[in-house]
Amino acid sequence: MMAIVRPVVECNRIQVDNGRVYLREMVFGNPAEPHQHEALTITEQTEEAVAAVLRRNAQVSEAYAATAARLLSAVMFLAMAASVNVAANADEIVHDIR
Repeated sequence: MMAIVRPVVECNRIQVDNGRVYLREMVFGNPAEPHQHEALTITEQTEEAVAAVLRRNAQVSEAYAATAARLLSAVMFLAMAASVNVAANADEIVHDIR
């Protein structure tokens, strides 16, 4: 799962201020706006990739995998957007998420 998370965090850390604005727009922006729709689609694809990793374990249900993937996505979002992490690099953010 962290192999999926790391590239997202690294992309976000290229331009931290822009990355934080992007994340804020994902939450509060107009879902009909094409760029926000694209961002939400990427988020859904990321969550599906994480859920697929979790479903490799036969004991993990579809519902559990989807919920856990959504939770990981939320944790990742908060770790990247948090004011206390503005100066944090990708390694520090990934460590925090882990």
